[in-house]
Amino acid sequence: MITVGEVLKKQRKELGKTVEQVALDTKIQPRFITYIESNDFEKFDSPIYAQGFIKIYAKYLELNEDRILALYRRSVPNDNQKNSLNRETQIVKHRNINISSKLIAIAFSILFLLGILGYIGFQIYQFQNPPTITIKSPESDEIVTEEEISVTGSVDPNSSLFVNDQPIEISPEGNFNYSIKLNPGVNIITVLAKKNNSTQESVETIKVTYDVPDTEEVKESEEPIEKQVNTVRLEIVNSSVWVQFNVDQVNKLSQIVQSGEVYEYEVENQFSLTTGISTSTKLYFNNEEIPITQGGSSIGSITCEIVNNNQINCE
Repeated sequence: MITVGEVLKKQRKELGKTVEQVALDTKIQPRFITYIESNDFEKFDSPIYAQGFIKIYAKYLELNEDRILALYRRSVPNDNQKNSLNRETQIVKHRNINISSKLIAIAFSILFLLGILGYIGFQIYQFQNPPTITIKSPESDEIVTEEEISVTGSVDPNSSLFVNDQPIEISPEGNFNYSIKLNPGVNIITVLAKKNNSTQESVETIKVTYDVPDTEEVKESEEPIEKQVNTVRLEIVNSSVWVQFNVDQVNKLSQIVQSGEVYEYEVENQFSLTTGISTSTKLYFNNEEIPITQGGSSIGSITCEIVNNNQINCE
């Protein structure tokens, strides 16, 4: 008899998806996907936990969730008939038990079941919910006159924190304080939090302008040099996809992006893109599309350097 694991594994391979890609898209850890495809359900904490992941996995593969769950129930040992016979025997032996005692037993059973369901629901919520970042200072679009500022805020205590790709220590309560030296003009500060033992992460980006007073008078005979403003645009089509997008060595995106979403940024020197599905990702430089290099799978990546102000060199 065909098993639920065989059906899911076959559908995944027909769609050309790897276990790692499924894990990124569904937020299910790779080991749980492997357990399901191997029909190794004893490694789950409970059947309810296993059924929850199977339902998410089946929906992601565009399979009928009810049929897949029915196939799962036929694939695992079923003790319902044995339990039913035991209950009937107990009823025969204890006909003289009063109604109030039965009601108390039923009430305790219901409370116990609700406790288990609540615990499983809380664990799933904790597993799938990304960490929360709160930046207290500086405010976005703030203009400062000091070269060095402090980035302060709070994050979930069970997270790892990075400010502009630098690991930052957080207090047991989740507070952080990190000093940054600014460059003259606009500075982009990226705060990224990753939940420990999970792929969930959150990113907050703020813009701070360092206004440096002029130290020399500009000669009237000098004409300002106009520099072209270059833009890079990312568009997601057909289906949602996980992307990592960096502009001028600052991470702009590192998440699953839904179909139809568009992101556009100004770029001065360099930008790079990694996408889980290259055919669902469009990249434009100054409104001209750039082909995305595709590897052995559907994953694509590209890195481009800007030369001569408005020309690019990609690889």
